[in-house]
Amino acid sequence: MIRSICLALLSLVLVSAVALGGAGTKWLHVKVDEKADEGEIVRINLPMDLIEEIIPLIEEDGFNKGKVTFDGHELREVDVRGILAAVKDAEDGEYVTVEGPDENVRVAKKGNRLFVKVTEESDEPEYVNVEIRMEVVEALLSGDDDELDILAAVRALGRYGDQELVSVDASDATVRIWVDSQNTSE
Repeated sequence: MIRSICLALLSLVLVSAVALGGAGTKWLHVKVDEKADEGEIVRINLPMDLIEEIIPLIEEDGFNKGKVTFDGHELREVDVRGILAAVKDAEDGEYVTVEGPDENVRVAKKGNRLFVKVTEESDEPEYVNVEIRMEVVEALLSGDDDELDILAAVRALGRYGDQELVSVDASDATVRIWVDSQNTSE
């Protein structure tokens, strides 16, 4: 009888451990809906830990082991890392606003997040919203001067709660990219 109780408790502990371990997994979602009559619908749902494992395995021109290198297009003309450090320590506010006849752009900081909003005015207005944590941008820029560390940025994304990263509402499609703990994009 004691053996049966111990086995039942052990089973309960193992099932709980598996369930709780899965509950903390973050997923990256990409959802694209083309608005045409026969438009395609794309759904991508990947666990962040799988992305972390796959990225270092990709070797393509300019992309190697999770880093994008800008050969001949170095980022040295502008001290992007210095600008990031200054923005991180600066007060919250709306930093850049550009209002044109066809397009409006707004760049702002609130807390530890950067926001970029673009509105294109036309017969069919288009909207782009980007929200990203400063820590993710820092991770992205943590490599050498002429590279972006995509793997480090993915790891940083996985450390935070649910968040929408990009949303686009265009005349031909809607796009949404976000991270949460759900394994579906619904």
